[in-house]
Amino acid sequence: MGKKRIFAVGFDLPGDEFEYISFNSDQALLDADVILFQPTLGNYGSFESYNGKPLLSENSSFSTQEHLNHWRSEIVGAVNAGKLVVIYLAKPIECYRHTGQKEFSGTGRSRIRTNIVSEVSSYEAVPNLKSCVSKSGKEIRLEKDGAILGPYWKDFSVFSPYDVQIDGNFSKVLLRTRTGDKIVGALVHAKPGHLLFLPPLRYNEKKFIRYESKTDRSFWTKDALQFGKRLTAALVGLAETLKKSSHKTPPPNWVSDSKYRMAKEGEIQKEISSTATQISGLQTKKATLEVELIKAGGLRQLLYEQGRSLEDAILEALTLFGFKALPFADGESEFDAVFMSPEGRCLGEAEGKDNKPINVDKISQLERNLQEDFARGEVTTFAKGVLFGNAHRLLPMDNREEFFTEKCFSAAERAKIALVRTPDLFGPAKYLQEHPADVGYAKQRRDAILKSEGETVVFPSPPVDESSVLAEDHSAQTETRPNIALNPDPHKTPTD
Repeated sequence: MGKKRIFAVGFDLPGDEFEYISFNSDQALLDADVILFQPTLGNYGSFESYNGKPLLSENSSFSTQEHLNHWRSEIVGAVNAGKLVVIYLAKPIECYRHTGQKEFSGTGRSRIRTNIVSEVSSYEAVPNLKSCVSKSGKEIRLEKDGAILGPYWKDFSVFSPYDVQIDGNFSKVLLRTRTGDKIVGALVHAKPGHLLFLPPLRYNEKKFIRYESKTDRSFWTKDALQFGKRLTAALVGLAETLKKSSHKTPPPNWVSDSKYRMAKEGEIQKEISSTATQISGLQTKKATLEVELIKAGGLRQLLYEQGRSLEDAILEALTLFGFKALPFADGESEFDAVFMSPEGRCLGEAEGKDNKPINVDKISQLERNLQEDFARGEVTTFAKGVLFGNAHRLLPMDNREEFFTEKCFSAAERAKIALVRTPDLFGPAKYLQEHPADVGYAKQRRDAILKSEGETVVFPSPPVDESSVLAEDHSAQTETRPNIALNPDPHKTPTD
């Protein structure tokens, strides 16, 4: 039997046999032979609460929901592809999240914005469940149909207290509480794969983890590594048995002894090893291509990012426009972007906001940077100031309100600073990435920035049909369109 790939999504297990996959990953599950999934919401970093539960930030609200949808889809796809997916029934994690909807009441200074929120649970990633109740206990009864668990339950029942009682669309109920007959383990046979619900694994961390103070690192102990090998053997055996028949007993470890092996198995095993080597090489190539893919799509960060990621995308766009563009830091001064061309030299400041326009504070910071830059010995003329803003960054473009405040416009006009909405850079930069020889078009983009004083830069349209590309001119104020409610009975939380 060749080595099987076992993914552990959302949690780590003792030993070296398991490939840990973060909840925040977009990893496909079809690469694994066996998938172990423990419901979680990852490290969402909430610092607010609502109704006694954490309230996710707007950024985390959208990304967490995307990850839950991703894993639910991947679990269904893996089962339909013939995989064994084991759901370890950990205690549910429940929060509130922003839906993106807002309501307004009052007028003028008394106007109040209310963010609409709804509940979110770690079990939204898990299919085939009708209910999931947080209840803990150790007394578990193996049902008649639970014989399929065989060696697994014999070895690991002592590590498997239940945290959750479930109900759902099950093919077989495998485990129940000794009192109350509540379901704590079940099987769904969705041909050709299987979805298995089991109590979570709980082990003594002091016995299984060794901490090394000199290096500030932790390691699995010998007991932990042995635990991992036994668990791997039990899971692989269970997966093989479920493929053949839901009534057969998983093969015990001792039958894998060489004296019970057939000559034909050895020949096939060699072919499997050779194929595995080829797959490993292809996986490495795939990983390299995935990195290149992320880099190739870096300009999309102009649409939604903030911080260093937004700054990197701006520098890439400015370089495509024909500027020599770099961040600047010399130990005393640090600027987001210094960019120059034959037409002039500019100094830029970048800012992304989740749900607000860019305010006058960034103009003040940019003016201080311009003074600081001019004071440097090698600089003889004032640079042109450019403020790059990505306001309401997580909303679709048609739903965004004004990017800059009125005070920001007034201060920019006084200081002759150009205001650039970073999504407006996307269409021109994409065109120039695909048509690098069009130097005339690039110069038009440079001129648009350098000639703009106290107003939003409007870039001329490219000389090709860009109907499929993000519209470049968003200067007209658009009306915010209501989102469809994600929760038929949403909750509300007011924000000033």
